[in-house]
Amino acid sequence: MKQKEKEIIRMMRTGKRLNISKIARQLGMPVSTVNDAIKRIEKKYMIKRSSLLDYDKLGYNANALAAVKIKNGKQEFLDYIKDMKFVNSIYHINSGYDILIDVVFKDVARLKFWIEEIKKHFSLEISVFHIFGIEEKERWVP
Repeated sequence: MKQKEKEIIRMMRTGKRLNISKIARQLGMPVSTVNDAIKRIEKKYMIKRSSLLDYDKLGYNANALAAVKIKNGKQEFLDYIKDMKFVNSIYHINSGYDILIDVVFKDVARLKFWIEEIKKHFSLEISVFHIFGIEEKERWVP
């Protein structure tokens, strides 16, 4: 990855709306070159563009990470949770667990209900970590 591409990615990750003319001025590059670079970056390096939400401001006060060890039926479990609207992200992990699920609920009672429901349907171990605040998120650029 070229240094100018890294600088463009850093600017893209600030969360601010992209102003290609402003980026071009700051980097001393033509607007067309910056525009082409953004298209190349999106195609080559980006999974997708998205906005980071402040769940508390939206009334969702129970954000948690659930580390799950599935004893059997791993694919069935994944299929089961993939369509749930409150499942934010799903990661395959190690350290004795199979997956890490980022979930967002309006309140802790709904989170607890969800945990009990999945325990009824699947043989698994689960450890839940409540997220009380975020210091930094999605800022690193190689």
